[in-house]
Amino acid sequence: MLALFAALQLVAGGDPTPKPAAPPAGVAAPPQVAAFRIAAGVAPPKLDGRLDDAAWAGATVMTNFTQTEPDEGQPSRYPTVGRVLIDDDAIYVALEATDPDPSKIMAQLTRRDDDSPSDWLNVFIDSQHDKRTAYAFSVNPVGVKQDFTAVDNQFDASWDAVWDVATAITEQGWTAEFRIPLSALRFSSGGDGVWGLQLSRNMQRAKERSSWAPMKRDEPRPVATYGELHGLTGLTPPRHLEVLPYTVSRLTRAPGAEADPFYHQSDWQNRLGMDLKYGVTSNLTLDLTVNPDFGQVEADPSQVNLSAFETFLQEQRPFFTEGADIYRFGLALGDGGGANEQLFYSRRIGRAPQGRVSLSDGGYYVDSPAQTTILGAAKLSGRTASGWSVGALSALTGKQEAHIANSLGQSQDDQLVEPLTNYSMLRVRRDLDNGRTQVGGIVTSTVRKLDGTRLGAQLPGAAFTGGIDGSIRFGGDKWQATGYLLGSTVKGDSSAILRLQNSPARYYGRTDADYVTLDPSRNRLNGWMGNYTVSKVKGTWRVGLLGQARSPGFEVNDLGYERSADDITNVLYGGYRKFTPNKLTRTRSLNFNLWHNIDFGRRLTGIGGNVNGNVQFLNYWQAWGGVGHDFAALDTRALRGGPGIRRPGFTNAWIGFSTDSRKALSIEPDVNVGSEEESGGLSYDLSLYVTWRVSGRTNLTVAPSYGYNHSAWQYVQTSRYINDLGQPQATYVFGDLKQNTAALSFRLNHTFTPTTSFQLYTQPFASSGGYGGFREANLANPLAPHYTDRFRTLSANPLNGDYAVDAVPGGRPGFGIGNPDFNFRAVNVNAVLRWEYRPGSTLYAVWSHGRESYEPNPTFAPRHDFGSLFSEHGTNIFLIKLNWWLNV
Repeated sequence: MLALFAALQLVAGGDPTPKPAAPPAGVAAPPQVAAFRIAAGVAPPKLDGRLDDAAWAGATVMTNFTQTEPDEGQPSRYPTVGRVLIDDDAIYVALEATDPDPSKIMAQLTRRDDDSPSDWLNVFIDSQHDKRTAYAFSVNPVGVKQDFTAVDNQFDASWDAVWDVATAITEQGWTAEFRIPLSALRFSSGGDGVWGLQLSRNMQRAKERSSWAPMKRDEPRPVATYGELHGLTGLTPPRHLEVLPYTVSRLTRAPGAEADPFYHQSDWQNRLGMDLKYGVTSNLTLDLTVNPDFGQVEADPSQVNLSAFETFLQEQRPFFTEGADIYRFGLALGDGGGANEQLFYSRRIGRAPQGRVSLSDGGYYVDSPAQTTILGAAKLSGRTASGWSVGALSALTGKQEAHIANSLGQSQDDQLVEPLTNYSMLRVRRDLDNGRTQVGGIVTSTVRKLDGTRLGAQLPGAAFTGGIDGSIRFGGDKWQATGYLLGSTVKGDSSAILRLQNSPARYYGRTDADYVTLDPSRNRLNGWMGNYTVSKVKGTWRVGLLGQARSPGFEVNDLGYERSADDITNVLYGGYRKFTPNKLTRTRSLNFNLWHNIDFGRRLTGIGGNVNGNVQFLNYWQAWGGVGHDFAALDTRALRGGPGIRRPGFTNAWIGFSTDSRKALSIEPDVNVGSEEESGGLSYDLSLYVTWRVSGRTNLTVAPSYGYNHSAWQYVQTSRYINDLGQPQATYVFGDLKQNTAALSFRLNHTFTPTTSFQLYTQPFASSGGYGGFREANLANPLAPHYTDRFRTLSANPLNGDYAVDAVPGGRPGFGIGNPDFNFRAVNVNAVLRWEYRPGSTLYAVWSHGRESYEPNPTFAPRHDFGSLFSEHGTNIFLIKLNWWLNV
């Protein structure tokens, strides 16, 4: 990767940034203002929110803010005034927000970057003046800061800079003074001294958004509409170096067996590590982390996964969330179960070890790491003067071994459960025609040091993906066309490649998949994927046609997240959006979607559509809902490797509403109901999200949910046998499942000051499922038009808690079914005290608690289930983490 980083620096030295094109005919020129340079000998403003410093006297006054919401294009209800100063070290921005009744100014004290129903003043700076990217700095009346980066209309709130701001509430309204160091921005020396600038105001009680440079609500390229800030010649981009060393002390108290030689009731750990941020050029930043620790991050929510696909986990670790937009490359079309599919899935880095421990008979104790250690990671990101945006990342995870001892506590040979692994990716894009056209490419790689170990039969030795993509806007920026083409290759031992051929993404071993070949000797798997969209992205009426194809061999799960391959999908959608208020509503929209799926054998695997809508009323309540239907089609994965079977049609509907978020108490209930044809399957989910602003410092959210799922053909197991002719056969067992799931998420936020906060989060979770009515797929007629002809009832008799299935005379032998009933209960608790004791430096005090239990019991009794958790032994982690920011 060092060679890769060096090559990217050469890219940074390309042609100068082209001058922005003049606005099209009929489009108003952007507003302009000159930054007033603070004269030598004049002190820069003292940040107190008072705006009485001498330096402000010479600054140009910026007025005439116009509304984006609710009355687009109309003058702001109450005046807002802006001013801009500059010196060799920083940009200073002053904003005055007039309010006839300052007592009604809304302000919630929260931790940094938390959104709240407050008034906000915002500064957006396009320091590269590429009309696509910007840095945003926001503050509410009690000094809570937010900062993020923007690329067109996509935002990355994980970006944090070191900057200052002060606010004051006055008799005329409220004010804010910003000091934004030049080191927080990326820009080139020379040039014409013009940056993009936008100043805006959010007035919560009026639900008004207004801005200095007029902005349309449906603008797909908002940065391109910014005003111009002149007079910035002679600025020198600082080559900054930020170092953030940290120390962590952790105490873990967990249940265990006293006879276990690896068990310690109190396990102390101390760690040192470091994060580093270095400006390689004025536009490219190198982030480096050594021995990172993410102990302050919340635990993943509990869930029960009965599907064939891996559970997707949201990334929460700061090193990987900051700047994540530049690495994001989505694979799915639309939302739904596959919406999380992506080429780069950072949770692969530092994942739980994948190797299985092999034990001989007898009692053994195993000490296996819960997560793979990240030895170090580096990423290079930014946008160059010549219009390139680059994102390169490389991470090295350590070799992990499980320690094994026999029942006498005697040490045995350690077993490798995760090899030394390098994960890398490179994302490059080039803007043309002021961002209206983009071309780019992406490469990812995973390389494992297996060296002939037993893990070579489980894991590929190397996996690579690569491809090109592009987009173009046309028709006055109202239309957009995009597309990409990707290729993948995975190499390794034939046993590891065989596992991929039989994975849920493709199931090459299906007897009806005559267009693919299952080859046990294969040591490489190749595939490709293509995608296209043509859509109208601006205006009242929207329409689009999009599609993609994934070859059966397309595989990206070593560093990406992919649920399925072997698919060709086309989608047509349309919609109506109106943002102008009428007598009843402020906004309303209505949309439709139609989709069609086939596999590479040209068999229909999906066809359906939905209609959905959303409306915001004059009182700021919102409501939404929709109905959709999937027609009967072939399901190639239901039998988990068996032939395809006809899936019944399915209808679902959803509805919900939310009350006015400006109020101290707001609620958001949602209902989702689904019904399957033929089988009588039924599911519904009920959820409620309640937010209560207890005071200006304390915020409480409670989110109870309940789900019911009745599946008449839930997969249970595959039983294999040899028939009378000596041929291998299989029977695919399904059951009638009735599952109940309840959860309660509780979050308490209390903010002492804008730099000191306390957060408490807990989620009790319980899910139980009972099976009955066992049946097997009728392999002689899996595509029968009637559901009852696609299955045969099994004679399953209870036996010692399990089931014994009778043999079929002249057919398959009898077999057993392990009791599939379940009752899973868990609770996770996180409490975090966070103190930013100096700018950029933070102290965390964390308590994490988790406990869970499982039994093969289908009884659903939430009160008993949640109560019984307190009789279980839990794991407690106490952590103190201190980091300190150094700007070298």
